Amino acid sequence: MAASIANVVQWKKWFEEHSDLIVQAHTVADIRKAKELGKTAVLLSWQNTAGIEDQLDYLRVFRDLGVRKMQLTYNTQNYSGAGYTEANDSGLTGFGREVVTEMAKLGIVCDLSHVGPKTTRDVIEFAPAGKPPCFSHVLPGGMKDHLRNKTDELIALLGAKGGFVGLSQFGPHMKKGNDSTIDDYVEALEYVIDLIGEDLVGVGSDSSEGHGRPSEFMAWCNKDKGYARQLTPWGRQRVVKPLGKLEDRAELALAMARRGWSQERMEKVLGKRTSKLIPRHETSLIPTRRKLVAISRKDLRRVVQRRNRFDQT
Repeated sequence: MAASIANVVQWKKWFEEHSDLIVQAHTVADIRKAKELGKTAVLLSWQNTAGIEDQLDYLRVFRDLGVRKMQLTYNTQNYSGAGYTEANDSGLTGFGREVVTEMAKLGIVCDLSHVGPKTTRDVIEFAPAGKPPCFSHVLPGGMKDHLRNKTDELIALLGAKGGFVGLSQFGPHMKKGNDSTIDDYVEALEYVIDLIGEDLVGVGSDSSEGHGRPSEFMAWCNKDKGYARQLTPWGRQRVVKPLGKLEDRAELALAMARRGWSQERMEKVLGKRTSKLIPRHETSLIPTRRKLVAISRKDLRRVVQRRNRFDQT
C-alpha cells in the first residue's frame, strides 16, 4: 500500500507543479473544463487492485484520493481473481465479489482488460445491475486469437450489460501484427461496433510514450509482481502502435472518414457518447485509460466535408 500512496502523492505534486498543463479529473465536467482551458485532464487509475492488499476499506481511501478506475487483476493471480497469463484461471474469488460490490458502491469503475477469461465472465455476470465493468484497452479475439484479446462472446456479454469497450492499438495483438496501420485500427473498431453497437465502443489506445523497449519500466510491467517470472516478451521485443503519438491523434478522425464514417459515429467513438454512460457509476468517470481526442466539432465537420469531396471525384 505504501508504494500506491507514494504514486498518488507524486501525481498530486505533478498536478501542482504543472498546473498550466494538466489537471486531475474527478468528473466528466472536469474533463470538459480542462479541454476549454487547453489543458489535459488526467484520470488516476490502477492496473491492479493489489494496492488495496486484503482491505476493502482501502478502496474508499483511494477513491477519495481520486483513483476512479481499477483493473481487477494485472496478468496474474491476486486476492480477487486471475489474470490472463495464469495457466489455471480460478475465477472471481469470494473476496473478489466483495471488491466488485464495493467498487460499484463507491463509483470506481472495474476494468477487466488484463483479466483471465473465467474471471472476466464471472465479474460481468456478478456485477450489480446498472454498474457494468469495462474493457478499457483490448482487441477482439475474433480478429486475432490471443489470450490477451477478448473473445467475441465476452465482448457481446459485456455489451449486453451496457459495458464499455475501448480498443487497444497493441500491434502484436492486431490482425496484421506489427504491420497494422491506423486504417486496420478503424477496421477493428468497426468489428466491435458490429458486435455491440457504436454507443459502447471507443478508443482505449494503451499508449506508453516515453518508455522504450527495452527499458526498466517495460521490464517491470512484463514480470510477475514486477520482479518475478517473465510473463510476456514485450518488455524487449518490438511493438508497433499504429495510432502514433498522442499529439497526432487527430489523424484517427481522418482514417474514420476514409472508411465513410458519419460525423455522429465519429463523435460517439471519439468520446462524446462515452460521457453519457457515466451516471451508471454515480460519481465515477469515463471507464477507460484512453485520452479524449483533441479534435473539435468544427474540425470533425471539416474532416467529413473532405471525405465528401473525395467521394464526388
